[in-house]
Amino acid sequence: MTGGVWSRRSPGRPLGATIAVALLTIIALAGCATPVAREELAREYFNLGNAYFELQDYERSYRYYRRAIELSDTLPAAGFNLARLYLERGENREALDVLERLVLQDPDNTLVRETRAYVLYKLGEIDRAREDYAKLLEITGGRPRIAYNLGLLELDLGEYERAAAVLREHVHNARDDEQYRWVLAEAFFLAGREDEALRELEYYRTLVAERPALLVELADRYVSWDYYLSGLEIVELLPEATLREPRAAWAHARALLLGTAEFEAGAAALERALAGGFNDASALTDLIGKLPEEEQAVLIELLEDHEVELPVKY
Repeated sequence: MTGGVWSRRSPGRPLGATIAVALLTIIALAGCATPVAREELAREYFNLGNAYFELQDYERSYRYYRRAIELSDTLPAAGFNLARLYLERGENREALDVLERLVLQDPDNTLVRETRAYVLYKLGEIDRAREDYAKLLEITGGRPRIAYNLGLLELDLGEYERAAAVLREHVHNARDDEQYRWVLAEAFFLAGREDEALRELEYYRTLVAERPALLVELADRYVSWDYYLSGLEIVELLPEATLREPRAAWAHARALLLGTAEFEAGAAALERALAGGFNDASALTDLIGKLPEEEQAVLIELLEDHEVELPVKY
């Protein structure tokens, strides 16, 4: 959800101009007491709230949204944006209070209900969050984004079988959605259903076949799941320019060092990754910890040459 979802600002008008026009309108309307004037004034406060939200001036945005709501109860978008602002500030209970009122006003608004489900989850009210997501899936006919978000919730809770079940149930609505298929593969794998996870990754590969950056992530996932040769096969089909990038070089290094006896080639790939700026100490520690001592010594020297420090001494 972005700051411009509810904005009335014209696409071509700079934010500064929007703020200036709204302020002039507020000054002109401030002395009027008619219901029409109050409604128009509320809308201008709403516009100012939007503008300051986009500028990430959340304190001013908060004040203007609150003022808009005080002046008019016919601006549900102002209430929704205020709830978003509470979320930005980490004030989840306040966000929920606003969203509860909005659901009462418009029970069929799926965006508000989905946001409430997320806030309930953040507050630890898991059963209510699940109920909201289940209801949303029912009334939207299994909208993929809702199933996806519920799947993420279950994964975050460590409920892997639940995540796999809900994502699998609604996958027919997300056939070519690569993010959905990626998360479904993860859910299957963590639930111990490796064959299904691997089939999902194979299908995912067909969806991203022309996108080298995503193929790098796929190769890295195969290696993380100990399918080293599958990862290596993908990496070695990547364009040469991609292989020179740090993330791709890192994926190549892991596949070679963990899945083959080609230590020198793996060390060379690791050096390319380090030279390109790769310095994930946790990932490097995990890699080196899986290698024989003599190989560890060579790679630690390589890390020292690139001034990368590990949290664990070998």
